[in-house]
Amino acid sequence: MDEQSEVKRRKGGRQALPDDLRRSIRREVWLSPLELADLKARASALGITPGEYMRRAITESPMPKPPVPQVNLVAWRELARLAANTNQYQHAVNNGSAHAWQPELIPDLLNAIREVRIALLGVASDSDREGAR
Repeated sequence: MDEQSEVKRRKGGRQALPDDLRRSIRREVWLSPLELADLKARASALGITPGEYMRRAITESPMPKPPVPQVNLVAWRELARLAANTNQYQHAVNNGSAHAWQPELIPDLLNAIREVRIALLGVASDSDREGAR
């Protein structure tokens, strides 16, 4: 190809950050083997790198939520079935075709199931947020 027929191509990848936001300064930190192991364990539990963990700790940025364990997801799905069955029973009580349970207990049961399901995902429930105020 000659110079005239060449088309100027843009660089691939992300656009460069402005100079004031670009991380261009490196600092070293001396850690004991125990401190390094603790740092790696904390970062790994949150699914981030040790460097990202230290940066968030220094800048007081919020840490990410830890990943939900697989066993909690399985239990969450199982409780969904229980909640659905309880809703169906509430519907039957409302229609007058079911009478085995005391109808006033069903909303409490549904609330308890909801609270356990929320806790399994590691999310603060409404009652937890109200208590923290």
